[in-house]
Amino acid sequence: MKKLNFIKVPAFILLLAVGACSKTNNDVVDTSVTTDDAATIMASSMSSNSGGMVSASADVTVNAQLTFNANPGCGGTKTYQFSRQSPQGASISYSYAFSYTHTLNCVNNLPDNVSSTATSTGSFDGPSLSSNDSGTSTFTVGGLASAATAYNLSGSYKRAGSFAKKTGNMNQGNSSVDITVSSLVIPKASGTIASGNATFNLSGSSNKGSFNFSGTVTFTGNNQANLVVNGTAYVVNLLNGNATRS
Repeated sequence: MKKLNFIKVPAFILLLAVGACSKTNNDVVDTSVTTDDAATIMASSMSSNSGGMVSASADVTVNAQLTFNANPGCGGTKTYQFSRQSPQGASISYSYAFSYTHTLNCVNNLPDNVSSTATSTGSFDGPSLSSNDSGTSTFTVGGLASAATAYNLSGSYKRAGSFAKKTGNMNQGNSSVDITVSSLVIPKASGTIASGNATFNLSGSSNKGSFNFSGTVTFTGNNQANLVVNGTAYVVNLLNGNATRS
């Protein structure tokens, strides 16, 4: 078993945030959360500054490449465990523990790709939200041969836990994010997502009622993605987690 800390890779944490708004027009699913709130949750769930799926994809590809290079044999596994904490004085404090298991998959007895399973537990505390949560993810990473210029990644990313919102109507409750990604292209030179697609489901309950949203994500490169939440379109900055109606 090997402990690793990747300085160049963002923290792998998922920000579970739930906004509290009253029911208006077609932008709502229920009495507690609007589509704008859901877009903010999903943007945070993907962005690197909140340790979302973008950070997870970086962790997974780095560990997959290490496993591929180590060549544990067809069906062989490598396990990586590590923890991450927020820097002292950071506006958002967090503490998370992670465990990855990577399996080398072969085609015609030759190393071809790596499948990954991961679990995480922890908590964070930000200016508008605090949460305790746990998560699982399963990914398959291709493009690991030295001649390949980009990784190809597909799989799922899930997180669930309790939250307490500090602003607005100060909702508290439970939320669950389930993201399914397909054909993400991550150039090795940049380490950032250049293209790909995802679908998601966001559900949960608060002291204002239950909520359920679904939609799509199209990654467009340049640290941006197009997000559609129940038919409403947004542009997401994958660095800072901002979601703007398009």
